[in-house]
Amino acid sequence: MTLSLYEKKLGIPLLPNKRFNGIFSRQALLASAVAVALTIGGGGFAFAKNGAGGGGGGGTAKPPGVPSPFSTPTLPDPVFTNPTAIHGFDVTGFIQSMTLDSTNANCPNTSDPGRFGGTVQLNGVTITVPCNTVIQMPANTLTWADFVRGGTLALGKSAAAYPSFEIHVVGNSVSNKQIAGLIFVSQQSTNAGSGFISRIDYTNGNLEVDSGNPTQPTIIQINDPNGRFGRPQSPDPRFSVDDANPTIHAATGYPMCVPRTISGDDALCPQKNRPKVVTPTTTNNCRNFSQAGVTPPTSGELSGPAVGQVYCSQYVMKRFSDASRTATDPDPTQQAPFEVGDFISWSGTLFKSTTTGLPDFISAHTIEANVGIYTQPGSQPSYLSIGEFGVGTADPAATAINGVAQETQDRIFLEASTTDIKTPVDIYLIDVNPSTGVQTNRWVTPYEMTGECNPALGLATSCLGASGGITTQNTGPQPQRARLRATKAPAGLLSQPTRTLRVVARSLCVPQQSLSQTAVDSCLQNAGRLTVANGLIAGQYVAPVFEFIFPEGVKPGDPVVPNDFWHLPFIRNGEGVSTPTGVGPLDPTPW
Repeated sequence: MTLSLYEKKLGIPLLPNKRFNGIFSRQALLASAVAVALTIGGGGFAFAKNGAGGGGGGGTAKPPGVPSPFSTPTLPDPVFTNPTAIHGFDVTGFIQSMTLDSTNANCPNTSDPGRFGGTVQLNGVTITVPCNTVIQMPANTLTWADFVRGGTLALGKSAAAYPSFEIHVVGNSVSNKQIAGLIFVSQQSTNAGSGFISRIDYTNGNLEVDSGNPTQPTIIQINDPNGRFGRPQSPDPRFSVDDANPTIHAATGYPMCVPRTISGDDALCPQKNRPKVVTPTTTNNCRNFSQAGVTPPTSGELSGPAVGQVYCSQYVMKRFSDASRTATDPDPTQQAPFEVGDFISWSGTLFKSTTTGLPDFISAHTIEANVGIYTQPGSQPSYLSIGEFGVGTADPAATAINGVAQETQDRIFLEASTTDIKTPVDIYLIDVNPSTGVQTNRWVTPYEMTGECNPALGLATSCLGASGGITTQNTGPQPQRARLRATKAPAGLLSQPTRTLRVVARSLCVPQQSLSQTAVDSCLQNAGRLTVANGLIAGQYVAPVFEFIFPEGVKPGDPVVPNDFWHLPFIRNGEGVSTPTGVGPLDPTPW
């Protein structure tokens, strides 16, 4: 099926870069997070075993210990005024005060007030926030200026929410001045919970979760200003979902939703996407891998429904273009609704109800349902989500700039979920041009990083013509989990780590065996013209890096080593400074 025909059949308008209430979304700030399939394929794959020319031999992909075929140089050190007067800090506490500069006196090279910095106080310490600072909320990305303009979150100052908000600042002390490099904000970073859905309030779009008290369930409301996963509503858009990626999803990464109609059915959130185990005319509606014509993964066949179970909790959707798919079959181009009885885990912000007498509620930015929804292997749309991950700063020097011995961190760990158990998953660092904001994708999962799809042994059909990738969803103990652990990454693959990274199903775009990925860049750019599932882009997931692993001192008692922000190009050079949504380098610099 051609791109234009697929777009016409879906009948979904293109998703513009969004900006709401003066707040930059990750999509607008990073000049489009993209990708959906150019063609719709089908069928399953036959995998080679135990790391031959196909998948790896276990539940974790890891480097085989051979050099990388290509590399990126580390950014050279800048000129330091006084390197011995620089040391790192990493602090977490409540926001006591937050200010925004009214002029560019602290950053003469920045004229846009939307890029101004300011200060933040926590634990009694006032930290300078440089101009061009971009802060990371739980599922949203903002400039410091837009964050402050959204309303104060200082202790006891927010009437709608509870009195404290947590801020995590990583920076350097430069000649006794505390300067931030990275900032993360939430009400409480570990604020999360789980339970069974006992009722769905279709009038207000709320999920009621069993709290043990039937008269007082936990109220979960999706913080969704643009209505991507349900009704448009938000008590504070800064703490919203990431509506360019499915932060509301099943355990496999499949996007989920709350129907917008009182009847509980919604064309964008159709009930048919949660098939019942038994209907008046059919039985055994939970299509498993074997019924989908797919050899089950190492973890085995999907579990059948329990006696008396109403909705299928594990099933494989037919590909969109399957001629046998009927009007009542699940549609992989639409989201799947939550149902009563689903077990969900959520993260969010506790808000007070604006209506007297009504209970407090959780304004959720992330929800995961314990439901296994899979798509036909090798076809698009497929969906992914990212769990925990972190990237080392890849400083190659054994001695810090202040003359202290240090242990450097050239490593990456990542777990992702995918609805496609057979297709390899690749990781790309997203390089952003400092001036134009143009994105290019840097492939970091060749064979030398993952130990999978070994070209020396002949590539299996499932590798789709490229080495590496992650295939643990097929070879590991969990049929949705793509996992990489590289404690010693091949030198040069992770140099110049980026603000964001992207995971991509190889059925969407196939990497080239080179540093330049022009074909992937073109594939993702063209694929971005298609959206599915109410404006989402399938086959990929883009996320900011929440954990950069900085160098550590070797000997207790030595001076504290600095955090090497100068090796992070988005901090040192900026991203798209000549564009309306871009930012320049941090000023003053945290070194």
